[in-house]
Formats: sequence, C-alpha cells, structure tokens
Amino acid sequence: MSKKRNKKYQGPKYVARNVISTFFGGMGDTHIDHLRTVQVKNHMALSEMSQGRGNREQFNLIVGAINIGNVMCEQGIGDEYRQVMLSARDAMLEVGKRAMRNEERFVFTGPELCAVRESLECHDAQLENVRAIDVDRAAAEVERRVRHRINSTSVKREMAKEAA
Repeated sequence: MSKKRNKKYQGPKYVARNVISTFFGGMGDTHIDHLRTVQVKNHMALSEMSQGRGNREQFNLIVGAINIGNVMCEQGIGDEYRQVMLSARDAMLEVGKRAMRNEERFVFTGPELCAVRESLECHDAQLENVRAIDVDRAAAEVERRVRHRINSTSVKREMAKEAA
C-alpha cells in the first residue's frame, strides 16, 4: 500500500515564454515599449515644470531619473555623464528648496533647466544602451540608498542646515 502525498498541490510550474527577457533581463528591442513610456513621462514632467505648472509628483519623477542615471554612472554605464548628473542633482536641490519657500511652486531658472535637460538627454542615452536588468538593478540601488540614507540629500535637511 502506497503512502498518500503530504504536500498540497501548488498548480503548474512557471514556464518562461521569452527566456532571454526572463533570465538575462532582455536586450535592445524587448524592453523598448517600457523605455518609451519612461522617457515620455520624464520629458512630460520636465515640460510641465519648465512651463511653471510642475508639482511634487513631477519633481519626484525627474529626481528619480537623475538618481538612476547617477547610479548607472557609478556602475560604469555612461560614466562620462557623471558630472552632468551631479550638476542636475544640485539644480533639482535648488528647485526643491525654492519650492519649499514658495508654497510648492516648482520652477526652474535658466541654468537649472539647461542642466536638467542635458541630464535627461544623457539618461536617455544610458537607457537606450543597456539591458532592462541593469536599469532594474540601478533602481533597486537608488531605493536602497534612499531607505538607508546613503549618499542621499533631503531638501528639508538641506534647508535646516542653511537655517542653522
């Protein structure tokens, strides 16, 4: 007499439809739709902010793109763009400080807009030349740094430093 199974049936096992995308993170054209969506969101946020209609959500989108671009530079992806990303980060910090003083109005000055626009162009170049898994790794690293406050700059903390 055979013994009855002790474990519960879990259903069918996962079958990868696109092995390259699943295990190697995708190459070139497999993540092009997601890439275009991200680029459109980032550039629409920049457009809204440059026209004076920016809000916190759009500010956060641009800051996130710059942070991911900066981490990708540190990981060796487009390392030549590092200085551009740092100047854009500083510009966004100034925009954030001004917004805190001006009732959440996120507005660029001319040099800040140029720095951020240039960094988004560099970030687009980075995104077009990497695998999707590299972008995911950079995004996870940004989240980890923000969560643990590693190399992160807060607008409120910077304003508190200036006030002290």
